[in-house]
Amino acid sequence: MTTRHGREDGTEAAAVSWGASAAAFITDEHGDVLLVNPAHTVYWTLPGGHVEDDELPDAACARELRETLGLDLRVGPLLVAAWLDAGGLMPRVHHVFDAGQVSHRQRSALTQAADGRAGCRFVPPERIDTSLVPPFTLPLWEAALTAHRDKRLVCLDLGT
Repeated sequence: MTTRHGREDGTEAAAVSWGASAAAFITDEHGDVLLVNPAHTVYWTLPGGHVEDDELPDAACARELRETLGLDLRVGPLLVAAWLDAGGLMPRVHHVFDAGQVSHRQRSALTQAADGRAGCRFVPPERIDTSLVPPFTLPLWEAALTAHRDKRLVCLDLGT
């Protein structure tokens, strides 16, 4: 996404590029959290992906769940909104939504995705090894756990 800023004198300032992503916080009948391991990384993360230019974040989240995991879930309330500027990477707005609880049948039906997702697993929140989470997203992950537990929105500015 690109935003152009106008100056007071009527000239246009340089364009600012940034990205957006949307992820889902999904639990099973035991309260364990779904994590996915994309094939291109060693880290595990919440399922989701890139928000396209013409999409709303919740719609992007639902699309990513369908495309990558074969799950057709109602994407619920926004849990986390975070600005992340990881220095060197394109700045991003991260959205984490509560996508509810999957049934035992849905958990069993999770499929390996066509886009190359290598795996998925459900992990008890208190037993998630922080070495498995990308270091620059650790505050985002902790905010998602807090927001889900407390049923409230958490906003973060993770700029460098």
